[in-house]
Amino acid sequence: MSSSIWIIIGIGIYAIFIIAHGFGSFKSTSKDSESFFMAGRGVNPFVLLCTTAISVFSALAFYGVPASIYRDGIGFFSNTGGMIAGLMFASIGYRLWLLGKEYGFTTPVDFLRTRYYSESYGVLIAIVLILFIVPYVAMQLVAIGDATEITTKGMVPYIVAVALGTLVVSLHIIGGGMKSVAWMDTFHFILGTGTLIVLCVYLVTTYFPNGGLAEAVQKINSNPELSPILSHPGPREIYNWKGTLNNALAGAVATVVWPHIFMRTFIASSKDNFKMMAWAMPLAYVVVYGFIVVLGALIIPAILSSQDITQYGMDNVVSVISTQYASPFISFISLLCLFAFGVSTADSMLLSASAIGSRDLYVRHKYELRNLAIEPRKVVTFGRILLLVLMVLVLIVVALKPAVITDYAYKLSSPFFAQILPATLGGLYWKKGTKEGAWAGTVAGLLVTILFTFFIKAPFGFSPIIWALLINSILYYVVSIVTKVPSEIVSRYVTRIDSIIYSGSEVKSSIDNTLTRLNSK
Repeated sequence: MSSSIWIIIGIGIYAIFIIAHGFGSFKSTSKDSESFFMAGRGVNPFVLLCTTAISVFSALAFYGVPASIYRDGIGFFSNTGGMIAGLMFASIGYRLWLLGKEYGFTTPVDFLRTRYYSESYGVLIAIVLILFIVPYVAMQLVAIGDATEITTKGMVPYIVAVALGTLVVSLHIIGGGMKSVAWMDTFHFILGTGTLIVLCVYLVTTYFPNGGLAEAVQKINSNPELSPILSHPGPREIYNWKGTLNNALAGAVATVVWPHIFMRTFIASSKDNFKMMAWAMPLAYVVVYGFIVVLGALIIPAILSSQDITQYGMDNVVSVISTQYASPFISFISLLCLFAFGVSTADSMLLSASAIGSRDLYVRHKYELRNLAIEPRKVVTFGRILLLVLMVLVLIVVALKPAVITDYAYKLSSPFFAQILPATLGGLYWKKGTKEGAWAGTVAGLLVTILFTFFIKAPFGFSPIIWALLINSILYYVVSIVTKVPSEIVSRYVTRIDSIIYSGSEVKSSIDNTLTRLNSK
């Protein structure tokens, strides 16, 4: 039996395992939306670290970043400015967690709509986030489809692999919601990190037995076509300081407000989660991205031939190196590593979209604003139905495959997600942030992003995300200064959280607070 057949069997077993794991929590997560979307707000520190880290890394890290480093040079490593995002998660995330415990927030829309006392602003944010979640999820499946086709030597065509990935992701989320996602992410983080290390060690010991990485560097430097990879700005000369800043913002700083990462601030079990995240999240970036950079900047250029690039395309260099230049076992675990990174992000993103669509749009406007009751199980059911609809939309995008995978993330999704960053930061820390300021800044930022992404080139070498965030922030500040925020908003969402943090006490849940007030009467 050929190695490709064994790999296909392995993929099938792995897919069944993921689906079965999801449905193992089906009953317990069907009770209410907080169980399904928030894992009961009981995720421990280690699980939160793993689920957050691998959801940030995604298939882009294992599949796209080495290819981009090979194409653009070591300057692409600037997207690991995500170490900053790790620190931001600890500080911003803690404040959001306190607000979530106090007022029951579950999504970015939930917080922003309430903080800026505007239902219509919440609808705008919901539509934007759901719309641009689709291309980011598509990127995960594109990577899985390409890699599976190459690894199985065409026995599993791209579209079949994509369909399988879509089925696995959707059924896993439908089965167990956030509880299944978080625990599977923990397994995937360990699997993905371990596989990445094994792949790098195997390739170095096999192809550079005498000098190791130093031998690879020497080989690269001796080739005029390859040597620019190790320099800054690099082969395409796009990573000067402006390109580095563009990449760091799109791939790192804005990460903290990506919807699936934003929501993870609400699922922590205690403030100890955020103490751990302050040092563990940056460390996870260093370890994982260290091996990714070694793979893309040293190992792949020193081994791969130009014929491989011509035949398979630049985006598939990781699949080629782990298939054509490795043993079948290494090929298989490398594919599982890609699945680990890709599936973890895809299911997290889709769960976020489902939560926003079901809770912030459907339930909010059909029931809550009309003072109508709805059974908790129906919210979960609608969320599961919405997941299926979203997966169909994703499948359409994936089938068309209109861009290289880093474009899905850094030219489409991230710049649009980033436009809630000024309103989020202002809403958490600034007492003068107003509804009018949030509207003006966010809408202007979205328009600038659309203009410079789809119609004209952004000026002076800066990316759309920089111009959009600059204009967004300025308008948010100026308009907020000349308008007024209600005092009760400031008291509830800024002053109260400040007093909790500075006093060192931990906030009770909104339910506990209600019971306390009732008992005191």
